[in-house]
Amino acid sequence: MTKALDDRMHMLVRQGRAPFVGSARGHEGIQVASTAALDGPHDWLVPHYRGLGNAVTRGLTAREWMLAVFAKAGDPLTAGRNIPGGCFGSARLRIASVSQVVASWIPKAAGLAYASKLRGDGGVVLCTFGDGSTSKGDFHEGLNFAGIHKLPVVFVCENNGYAISVPLRLQTGNLDLSAKAAGYGIPGVAVDGTDVPACYAACQAAVARARAGAGPTLIEARIWRINAHTSEDNQAKYRPPEDIEEATRHDPLLRYEAWLAERGCLSDEQARGVRSECDGEAAEAADWAEAQPDPRPEDLAVNVTA
Repeated sequence: MTKALDDRMHMLVRQGRAPFVGSARGHEGIQVASTAALDGPHDWLVPHYRGLGNAVTRGLTAREWMLAVFAKAGDPLTAGRNIPGGCFGSARLRIASVSQVVASWIPKAAGLAYASKLRGDGGVVLCTFGDGSTSKGDFHEGLNFAGIHKLPVVFVCENNGYAISVPLRLQTGNLDLSAKAAGYGIPGVAVDGTDVPACYAACQAAVARARAGAGPTLIEARIWRINAHTSEDNQAKYRPPEDIEEATRHDPLLRYEAWLAERGCLSDEQARGVRSECDGEAAEAADWAEAQPDPRPEDLAVNVTA
């Protein structure tokens, strides 16, 4: 479903019907697997702005997402006040609102986990971010606080090798981002982010560890960014053509389909059926959402606080 929505958004942008796409292609495997590992009634998701797969797995519908894409009044995430994907906040789905300021939500995730620990409700917080976030002070502050207080939070770094246009080698002196966990006294785990079962196993173990009171874990999911940073970005200006071509060969969806097929769980016909159903649902949701009412000018200040 994430890919279907992603593809539909790109189509809408090319048609001039939507303004912007922040693609999640290449990230779907770790996003779905990590969110599926949350299984408690008091768990929270704190996703980064590329976390469409997280939100869909948490329960966000195609129609709800398209309301956000078209910035309609009924948008349940921001009431039409943000760019698509800029905020996935939903009290119903226990998804915390975040800022587009890179890494600023990491200390917030630690704070949510601290509150859960104080309440003793057994909740776990899943916090996701890109590799560029590890270069920010917020990353240090959030992980340091979580490590000190052994907070029930799982930090997942979706390392696609680029912070917008900056390659990893120009971001950090240690390309092993999972090794940064040692500085905070917590476990660091590196996993192939295109291997869905491996991602799920790593995240499930980290969630169980957090819920048992053993503290946080940093998971580095190594993935490939298939599309450009956003629809406003031309990655050909800074990314070698062979790197872009190689990324398409590391699609987590195709790899998971093959994994299921090898075990007799998914036939080619069933896979085509699922893709067709998702594409149809995304198309219907886009047409429906586009016809919904726009926000009213007089509601501009609703839910805006000083």
